[in-house]
Amino acid sequence: MLRTLLLIVALLILIGIALVAFGAINLRQGSNGSVQIETKDVEIGKTVTNVQVPVVRMENRQVDVPSVGVEDDVARNEAQ
Repeated sequence: MLRTLLLIVALLILIGIALVAFGAINLRQGSNGSVQIETKDVEIGKTVTNVQVPVVRMENRQVDVPSVGVEDDVARNEAQ
């Protein structure tokens, strides 16, 4: 239980560091020692864009593949 709690706290700290590093959150310290947090607006939406998408086609081909056979003891005794 304690490991899970510590993992969650560490994950939240990493997310906070990433948000500050990417500029989503700006921390400023005032002259009196107070900290101001400025956040930027995040826009989420959809746009139509042309992108290149790889196309995968299936083909039937004959290729050499390794095979392993096991000879039955009865068939081996009858062959002798």
